[in-house]
Amino acid sequence: MYTREIQECPTSFVKNRKPVFGTFRGPFNRLDIRGVERTYGNLPLPVFITNLRIKSRLSFFFADGDYIGCIELFDAKVLGYAEVIFWDKKTKKRFIYHTVMGPRRRFVPHKLDVASTSCYKKARYIRISWDRNHDKLSVIFNLRGDSHRPSANAAFVAHFSNPNKAEIISVLPAPILRRCSAKYYLSVPLHGALTVVPIGQQMKTMPDSDGLCFLDMNRTYMRFLTHGEFITGMGQVNDIPLTFRIEATSHDAVTPEKYNGNILFYDGKTTPLPPVLITHPFGIMDKWVIQDTENMIDLTFTPLSDNKSNVNVFFLRSEYITIYGTYDGALLTAEGQKLTIRSLPGLTKKYVIRL
Repeated sequence: MYTREIQECPTSFVKNRKPVFGTFRGPFNRLDIRGVERTYGNLPLPVFITNLRIKSRLSFFFADGDYIGCIELFDAKVLGYAEVIFWDKKTKKRFIYHTVMGPRRRFVPHKLDVASTSCYKKARYIRISWDRNHDKLSVIFNLRGDSHRPSANAAFVAHFSNPNKAEIISVLPAPILRRCSAKYYLSVPLHGALTVVPIGQQMKTMPDSDGLCFLDMNRTYMRFLTHGEFITGMGQVNDIPLTFRIEATSHDAVTPEKYNGNILFYDGKTTPLPPVLITHPFGIMDKWVIQDTENMIDLTFTPLSDNKSNVNVFFLRSEYITIYGTYDGALLTAEGQKLTIRSLPGLTKKYVIRL
């Protein structure tokens, strides 16, 4: 069966101007990969220039009560992009809100112990913050509606002390050894509520509910053209919280068996997963097939609703397709336990970025 060593976290992910590759367990303080030399060819460019090619993304996936969705924050140095998208699981109705922000010193923070980031436009207020000392992860958004969409607001809270919390960092070649991509993943149960207020109607307070969230923070020495797809599942199997992230991108390492970011969190434990082949033989809005060669992953994804987002600002060109659907099949944990997946809710994203 496939295994990948989980090491103790180093004090820095860059040593002697070279990345430290591997999969690491906590405790964590920072996610920082600045200072790698000669990341683009053999030209001796100063690191303050190559640092500008590091692009950051923070994603917060949530499944709470009747809703499943994602908050996406993208930091391209010269501008920031924020998007909130979620679905009503009963009606499959989609809600989407996005905004572009001007230059900021830092949109996605480096610190993993205490930090906060926010989009503070009047009609699009989003804040994600965490403080390990006070055992709290907090997410709030207040989104003003218009003629095309209702207003929406939410408040979620999670605790790092929860026994079902699991987290990991992977630092991977992207794809050559001089460049790297650093990924921080956190899976933890959450509590809160999301309220949708149709235009012209009075807000009704929704009851709080328990759910699950997945926080994904990524820093990458970005190519000028990058593409990929990743899948995220969140739910319960045998009444135990389960989250998984599986991806295939143009930043994948040349040796994906040794270095990849695929992971399964179950019952507060972490299982590194092998590289996979993701195919959609009948089209992107028909059944996807996700399989590996180690018999640890055998899944299908059935799309239910999709959303396409295009961002064209200055030299940034990107296309994101976010799809809500359900997973069926089986996953194998590091202990050899087979988990049968039936109609597990989740999201997939397929993207192309030119920057």
